[in-house]
Amino acid sequence: MANKNSFETNFIKVKKENAQALIKLINKKFKKKNIINQKINVLHEKDDVLFPLINDKDVINYLTKYIENKIDIQFIYKKGKINQNFEYKSIQDYLEGKIPDEYINLIPKSYDLIGNIVIIEFDKFYRSINKKINLLKIEIAKAIININKKVKSVYEKKSKIKGKYRLRELNLLYGENKPETIYKENNCVFKLDIKNTYFTPRLVYERNRISSSKINKNEIIIDMFAGVGPISIQIAKKHEVRLYSFDVNPYAHKYLKENIKLNKLKGVIYPYNIDIKNILNATNQIGRFLYHKANRIIMNLPEKSINFFDVACFLMKRTGGILHNYQFCEKPEPIKKAVKNLNVGLKKFNWIIEKILDSRIVKAYSPTSDLVVVDLFIKPLTS
Repeated sequence: MANKNSFETNFIKVKKENAQALIKLINKKFKKKNIINQKINVLHEKDDVLFPLINDKDVINYLTKYIENKIDIQFIYKKGKINQNFEYKSIQDYLEGKIPDEYINLIPKSYDLIGNIVIIEFDKFYRSINKKINLLKIEIAKAIININKKVKSVYEKKSKIKGKYRLRELNLLYGENKPETIYKENNCVFKLDIKNTYFTPRLVYERNRISSSKINKNEIIIDMFAGVGPISIQIAKKHEVRLYSFDVNPYAHKYLKENIKLNKLKGVIYPYNIDIKNILNATNQIGRFLYHKANRIIMNLPEKSINFFDVACFLMKRTGGILHNYQFCEKPEPIKKAVKNLNVGLKKFNWIIEKILDSRIVKAYSPTSDLVVVDLFIKPLTS
């Protein structure tokens, strides 16, 4: 690994009395490009000033042709010290000179920011290099914290989402080992634990879209897989509705109740910590109460939502209602496949699609599949 505080760089050396004149000439010649490396400290040696140059092979040639005949200069290659006050614009920018140059382009270009926590994935790194991988990941984690002052912890994704609670394994790379955080989105506040609850910030637009849609006063809405409440709370923030929010994960249920208290809501949310399938039991009280009561149902469990059409048909009003259904569907034509799944699944319970209200690809899920949402009005075959 390179020295953390210094690395070899090119300097342009000039007498102190000519330093200002040199800078004026450089600024005149390179109006759109700052060739002085702001990440490295300017050096002062007796009667000379040494300005660090950016890592560009053509810079010295340009300077030689343009300046050498006007001011006495000299080019020197030596160790420079990192400017601790420099504000970096990217991870790549921060790590230049701190990790081997051949690894710079392998740094992940994106990560999830949840409150003061970052979650990052290194699949490409794993495929590319094996040696020094842990040291490199730690340097990247440090870079993230240094360029984003509100970030306190960086965790690495160690597995895909799995299990009944839809969790993934996370490993602390750098910073505070505090998986609980406060996340703000669309004027709402959410408290959550990234290790014990499922949450993604990548559905911010989708949650805003649903909560900003035309929702009638006093609607009864079922959020079948509510998690810590990002959709339920954003709907109840804007609309006077009754919202019944279910999640099987006790940790998600705990945070959902806290988040209801943290946000000023127009509507009322009733949180339940049960497997939504259980409401089909004849003895389940909430199931008996909600039987054919819902005006709108949200099915945001894309990997398994097609297995819960029986619950949706049990809950939806006999006069029909709106269903927001999310699925992972294979390319090509993922939306067409999602609609087909809905048609087939609903017909098993004698319900049909009366109208597709909206359908769209939310985001790419993998090289072969997309996350799709279909908003539809459904009704029983015989109303």
